[in-house]
Amino acid sequence: MSEVFEMLRVLSANLGRGPATRRYPAEKRAIFPSSRGRIESVIENCIFCGVCQKRCPADCIVVNKAERTWNLDPYQCIVCGVCVEVCPTKAIAMRTEYRKPRSERTPLTHHQEPGPREGRVEG
Repeated sequence: MSEVFEMLRVLSANLGRGPATRRYPAEKRAIFPSSRGRIESVIENCIFCGVCQKRCPADCIVVNKAERTWNLDPYQCIVCGVCVEVCPTKAIAMRTEYRKPRSERTPLTHHQEPGPREGRVEG
């Protein structure tokens, strides 16, 4: 009989509290500052050294120094942040926001346009 009273006590306590979950998507949870959402490239700072490609455990980064391109497969990336830590020029950044859903699986390609060469006047 004491179990019944205990159950009624717990039931009445839970009825007074309200729901334990959020009403998503109307009520969204705040993003934590240390959250790992997505990897972004600041291609203007990239020197195409390939350190990020060598250290990536998921093998999702491809750096092509000759073509000056940097490719990331976001569906293969495990968002561990190793590439952000090892980049000598901080050309890779970790954002707290998540990527929006997509219907096709396409890698992200960043291309750096060649700037004016030293000693050469453009124009």
